[in-house]
Amino acid sequence: MWSVALPYVRATDTAKMKSSTKLYTCIISPDIARDKAALISVAGQFAHSIEVIEDGILFDVSGLERLIGKLDRVAQKVLAEMKRRGVAGNIAVADTVDTAKLLARQNNGLSNSVQSPEKFEQIPLADLNIERDTLNVFNELGIRKVSDLLAVPHDDLVSRYGKAFTDVIDVLEQKGRSLITPNIKENTASWKFDLDNAVEDFEQLIFVLNHGLERLFAEVRHQGFSTEHLDISFRLSNKAGRRYEIKTSFPTLERAFWLKYINLRIALDPPEASIAGVEVVSHFTKPRPAQRGLYAVSRPEPESLLLTVNKLKKLVGEENVGLPVLLNQRLAMPFKLDPNAMPDVGIDRIRTGNNSDRGSLSGTIALTYFRPPLPAEVLVRDGRLVFIRTRHFAAHVAACSGVWKGNSHWWDKSWKTQEWDIEVENNGVYRLCKVDKEWFLSGEYD
Repeated sequence: MWSVALPYVRATDTAKMKSSTKLYTCIISPDIARDKAALISVAGQFAHSIEVIEDGILFDVSGLERLIGKLDRVAQKVLAEMKRRGVAGNIAVADTVDTAKLLARQNNGLSNSVQSPEKFEQIPLADLNIERDTLNVFNELGIRKVSDLLAVPHDDLVSRYGKAFTDVIDVLEQKGRSLITPNIKENTASWKFDLDNAVEDFEQLIFVLNHGLERLFAEVRHQGFSTEHLDISFRLSNKAGRRYEIKTSFPTLERAFWLKYINLRIALDPPEASIAGVEVVSHFTKPRPAQRGLYAVSRPEPESLLLTVNKLKKLVGEENVGLPVLLNQRLAMPFKLDPNAMPDVGIDRIRTGNNSDRGSLSGTIALTYFRPPLPAEVLVRDGRLVFIRTRHFAAHVAACSGVWKGNSHWWDKSWKTQEWDIEVENNGVYRLCKVDKEWFLSGEYD
């Protein structure tokens, strides 16, 4: 007596096998150039994996059958979304990419039509990837549709037309191995929330915004990106809108940092009315490397530095905090503060003992201004600066350059200040100024 051992399959394994079934939707458009953006929007409501093909769009809807229903229900949902967006096309939902494309390309003269999988066997062989000579032979033998070719023994077809014909057989049996190649890449993610009752103070939204950023950053992280740019838009109770563009000079997904930074930025320029709704858009960028370099100089974390700068702006005013920007002018203090510029927090590149690298390094000389200027006595002999005396030192002038007028804005102020750069023996390099008959040092070069 013979006994056969049957494989044991648990119910959970069966469920996994069913859930792993793939499902694809194809939409063939009568004018893909015109409707491409609308079709991408339709596909984006159902899938993340989207591919634009030469005459339509293809996307993965695997798993939706558990939420929506069978193939026809998924197709009807896609059709409803197309009608809502005012775009036309033929729709097909199938278990393979090839089947979905072949069905959707069957033009029955109707717009916004759903092609049933039962019609697959009626597809003409001319729509398949079969050589013209082979099609002519099939046509002479009366084999013109998929159902006709399915009736021919597959071994005979392979022996007659070669092993490469197995790809055609796989398509006939709806076992095609074609996959979606996503070519639609998102570059933003968004989150939106409408309040039941408007709030007067933005700080009342911190808890809601914290939940929104958690969901938003989870999506950004899932896409393999980070962000250094958030757009925050408020819908106000007076029917107006207010938008804030918040940027950093480094990518980060630290939610606590973004909450504090957003709160500080909005506190500097709060909306003029109560807030009824909020929307946050995150722009994707590459993540920041975790390792900053074995020999990198220790420095504050960029998040802490940025928060400190914005706390100072809130205390003393935004116009009084920023990076100094040099002006190409001859002024007493030729720079201004740029409150929007960000300090460079990039990783230092370590140069490795190459003479050419050392030669390419350029130094920067800084000038420390004296406030108030330091009075001085200056001895001038034959038009040359010879000796200088201040309450801190007295020494000979080793070298000097100048003289320059002290003010480029001649239309605002008269040209009263004359300036020299002088090197004082054993004391350093200074900026020497003369106004009328009075001498003083305005600063020292570092």
